Amino acid sequence: MSEAEDSKNIEQAITVLLGLERLFTEPEFICEIEIYLNNNLEKFESGEQTHECYEIYQKFGEDIEKKLQDFARTENLTEEEIFDFCKVVYEKDSNALTCFEYIFAACDYQQFLDMMLTRKELLDWREEEPIVE
Repeated sequence: MSEAEDSKNIEQAITVLLGLERLFTEPEFICEIEIYLNNNLEKFESGEQTHECYEIYQKFGEDIEKKLQDFARTENLTEEEIFDFCKVVYEKDSNALTCFEYIFAACDYQQFLDMMLTRKELLDWREEEPIVE
């Protein structure tokens, strides 16, 4: 791939992912996902996880996948193209977008588990109660 093609691919990836980032940072989506995660936070402990924890992960993954499918449809892209764009930007800066945490956690149980345990530890450290419904 030439440098010009690489640059064009990065520009397209950034344009698409900025739209995805807007979608994943909409207040109603953030509130909905945060409430879901926080409502289930106490079920997660370090060590072996219950089947219920895996079911929580599956529901989270389904919700994120639906969001990605809706976005792909409105942008006339495939989910694979979106993941390819994520990969391009992620390789440049893994912390570039908030949506990466949710997308990658939806794709990998260990990343989801790490996200949940980190949230729990952070709330414990801050001595805060999670926002729940």
